[in-house]
Parts: sequence; C-alpha cells; structure tokens
Amino acid sequence: MKRAIAYYRVSTSRQGKSGLGLEAQQSAVQQYCKMNDYVVVTDVIEVQSTRKYRAGLFDALNLCKQNKATLVVARLDRLGRDVEQIAGIVKSKTEVKVVDNPHANRFTIHILAAVAEEQRERISETTKKALSAAKNRGVELGKNGKLLSIANRQAADEFAHKMFPTLRQLRKRGIVTVRAVSEELNKKGVPTFRIGGKWHPTTVYALMNRLKS
Repeated sequence: MKRAIAYYRVSTSRQGKSGLGLEAQQSAVQQYCKMNDYVVVTDVIEVQSTRKYRAGLFDALNLCKQNKATLVVARLDRLGRDVEQIAGIVKSKTEVKVVDNPHANRFTIHILAAVAEEQRERISETTKKALSAAKNRGVELGKNGKLLSIANRQAADEFAHKMFPTLRQLRKRGIVTVRAVSEELNKKGVPTFRIGGKWHPTTVYALMNRLKS
C-alpha cells in the first residue's frame, strides 16, 4: 500500500482543544485513504493561525520525505491561504493530495491557491469601496461596517444552501470535480452569486467550502 502523512489544522487553541473542525477533516482524510489504498503512517495536528510560522506543516513535509509518503489534507485551505507558502510546498516536490479536489496535482494546487488569494483581495477591495461610499453618504461606520460584512456573508451562505440540491443532483450523475460542475452549471445557465458572472472551478470550490463550514 501507498504511504500517507495526514495533516490537519485548526485555527485557534479553542478549536484544537474542542476538536471543532478536526473531526470532519479526519473523517474525510481517513475515508479518502481507505478508498485509495493509502496507509496513514502518522497524523500531524497543528493548532495555528495561517499568518504565523507553522512548524507542524514543515514537520509533516519532512515526515513525507523520510517515509517516501504523500501529504494528505482534507481541504486546500488547510495547507494555507498564502500563495508563497503553497509555492514552497509545491517546490518541495512532496506529492500532495487534497481530498475535496482529488484530481488536483501540485501545479493546479498552486493555481487554485493563487486564484483564491486574488478573489479574497477583490472581495476586500469591494468591501472597502462599499464602506467608503457609505461613509461619503454620511453613514457612521463601526457598527454599520460590521453589519454590511455580516449581511454579505449571510447572503452568500443563503445562496450556497440554495445551490446544495443542484450540487447533490450533479453528484448523483457522477459530476463531482470542480471543473466538471462549473462546466455543467454554465451549460444549464445556472446564475452565479454575482449577477452576470460565469461559473469557474474556483467559484465552485469556494461554494463547496462554504457548504462545509
């Protein structure tokens, strides 16, 4: 059987102690490894923020080299949200498997991370412009800025849940990869969250992540 090092990350010490989010990651990785003939040599669990140095991740990469194993994570954002960090993992030449995007290789993982970072920057810019426009209209920010952010998140969450039955039907038909799902949604003319937008693998990936959170 092939060897695997399972890497799990939770973002706060409270989540680490409670297991919040950890159980779902473990379940996904264990099921993937079982179905794909991987034996998990060891687990690395890291309680850390993505903005800090992550010793656990580098320990996991070293264990992969020592054991000639594959690094397996439940989701891409468990590896990190910084493109440079993902690039470092790609350059390490360690084989990486992302359970919720199993067909992605090191090259496509790098691209997905870059696009996800760009999306976050665009959302940040859009939010800043909206808050600036509100301020110019005389709206006192602080509370209202937070309310705007909460409203946007709630709207995105509601849209994701409305899309769930459609995604479930596609899965039943064997359409499961983010690329195949995006192509099918565009073919059917299913509207995106942003009016006039088109579906892309990265938007499908973000939608699926929102449903898992």
